[in-house]
Amino acid sequence: MQSNTRLGILYMVATTLVFALQDGFSQYLSSTYNVYLVVMIRYWFFAAFVIAITARRPGGIQAALKPRYPILQILRGTILAIEICVMVTAFTILGLIESHAVFACYPLLVAALSGPILGEGVGWRRWAAIFVGFIGVLIILEPSHAVFSPAAVIPLISAFMFALYGLMTRYVARGDSAATSFFWTGIVGVVVMTIIG
Repeated sequence: MQSNTRLGILYMVATTLVFALQDGFSQYLSSTYNVYLVVMIRYWFFAAFVIAITARRPGGIQAALKPRYPILQILRGTILAIEICVMVTAFTILGLIESHAVFACYPLLVAALSGPILGEGVGWRRWAAIFVGFIGVLIILEPSHAVFSPAAVIPLISAFMFALYGLMTRYVARGDSAATSFFWTGIVGVVVMTIIG
């Protein structure tokens, strides 16, 4: 059990590092290139990774191509691709810190929407924990007054879309494996971004 915990912590640290690097590179490249082009290239690499991982799973790509919720999987992948475009746009307008400070409200949105969408009750303890976490993120990021500008609506829209994506992911998990959802996220996203980009 101890090695699994350590491995989990290592994966979490590695994932956080990868996402931070992606965001930094995306902001940098988007100052020179079109946001859609930058996100499209991200998705090409992501799709190649997804295909390689899925092909090694039991059942492989054939099993992943038969989800229980195909329409929701397509919708999930599309929402995430558009959400990433919106967030990268926010990076170029507000900057990374301010964008992430606003985006950090997405757990509050997930909690608020989990009742109507998933039929889950959210108690006051969970609300309190989410709120304290949100305040902690703001303290760490120390955002400037830009988080109160009209442009802050952009990462707020991104947070709302990411909350929807997360809720849909939890919903499709009732019938589709994590590998299937991972596959559809990458494939739908690369198709959407190749068309747009």
